[in-house]
Amino acid sequence: MRVWVRVLILFGLCLTLGGLFVHAEVTEEQWSPYPDAADLSSEYDSHVGQQLMVFGTVTETGKGGMNIRAESDGTAITLRVTGTEATVEPGGVVQVYGTLEPDQTISAERVEVVNSSRWAEFYKYGASAIGALGFLLLFVRYWRLNRDTWTLEGRDG
Repeated sequence: MRVWVRVLILFGLCLTLGGLFVHAEVTEEQWSPYPDAADLSSEYDSHVGQQLMVFGTVTETGKGGMNIRAESDGTAITLRVTGTEATVEPGGVVQVYGTLEPDQTISAERVEVVNSSRWAEFYKYGASAIGALGFLLLFVRYWRLNRDTWTLEGRDG
């Protein structure tokens, strides 16, 4: 395949990807039927009694519940989650599904732990980086780039 054809294909793929980014931004409001932290912060009373799902960072844990800090669009709100015994350290991230109650409280029906502590996220990224590095080392070991034809070729023996 000629170089200009490859450049044209690459340009078309980049243009398609850019279009998908624009589409995602335009349709973002339709993705979730639940209010986000910015909506809760500004119109809390109008959402009381509704089902909602919110992601938040655990700030405090105690008997029968925890406090989480939910954030979106630069706005943060602290909510008390009751009816859960999930084991999460402060700094961990949870997803809470439940009913919004007065006084910034959520009666949780389900709590999923995303990261049980602040170090869990570093562990996930570290394990992914080691896996990617291993893949790249093996790729370079068994393949090479032929600069005359700009193709990948298997290495011999």
